Amino acid sequence: MDDPFALARARLAARLARERSPRPDLPQLDELLAEVAELQPLPAVATKILQLGENQQFSAHELATIIASDQVLTARLLRLANSAYYGAARRIGTVRDAVVLLGFRTVQQVALASCLVGNPRPLANLEYLDFWQFSIATGLLSEILARTEGRHQDAAFTAGVIHNIGLLTLDQQRPHVLTEVLTRARQQHETLHQAERGLLGYTDADLGGALALHWNFPEELAEAVRSHASLDATPPPESLAALVMRARIFARSYGLSDGLRERPDPAPDAEWAGSQFTYSLEREGGMDRILERADAFIAATLG
Repeated sequence: MDDPFALARARLAARLARERSPRPDLPQLDELLAEVAELQPLPAVATKILQLGENQQFSAHELATIIASDQVLTARLLRLANSAYYGAARRIGTVRDAVVLLGFRTVQQVALASCLVGNPRPLANLEYLDFWQFSIATGLLSEILARTEGRHQDAAFTAGVIHNIGLLTLDQQRPHVLTEVLTRARQQHETLHQAERGLLGYTDADLGGALALHWNFPEELAEAVRSHASLDATPPPESLAALVMRARIFARSYGLSDGLRERPDPAPDAEWAGSQFTYSLEREGGMDRILERADAFIAATLG
């Protein structure tokens, strides 16, 4: 049987060979990827959920069985299902109930995201809770955009949640490198990604995209992670990457911090005023509801 990820892996290998750090004392992208793959592999239950997602005919029972095999994930999902994140009309007591009531695609995406949030750990440069509030909010906004525009609805939430996973990984594995990048950005008045490219030869978004491919996420989702703040070219407007980029900009315009930068003064871009997305967001309860759901997700996952 052909390997469905062969082409993606070939492209990843070519990218790793191309993006080299100009300084021998700094980690190469392939070196850092190998280290993370060994020290922080994707949880086995997340891998099974991903594999199940490739089959369009999978059942609620199959997904519930996979999730129930992991006690930590089960507890997280049930806390989330009974939290303000969903506001369910009745108490949800089993994973199967959650899948039936919330929908298996929704549960699949939420379970996968909760696997990646993991447990908080001290970080040198990032504010952990701010980082995840921003990431979850970006996922929720991506989901609303996807529904409004009628595309990428299966992947939008997950793509938004993990779009900054490379930045988190860099701070976890090489905090001194990220500190040096931030120092350069301040001194030379560069953006984060400009400073990363100049110092490392690659960006945290490149690292995140490579990780997503290594973990066998769909190639379109991995590309959204890699291109969410591209220095080279704006992604096609109909792409998942462009959708996540827009959701991220909207979250930032409302004063959310990605855990690294100071919170800006709220000033939503004029592009959004009167748009169909704005109406959809208002029907969902507005940004206050988005933040309430993001905080509920974090509390359920880390609680």
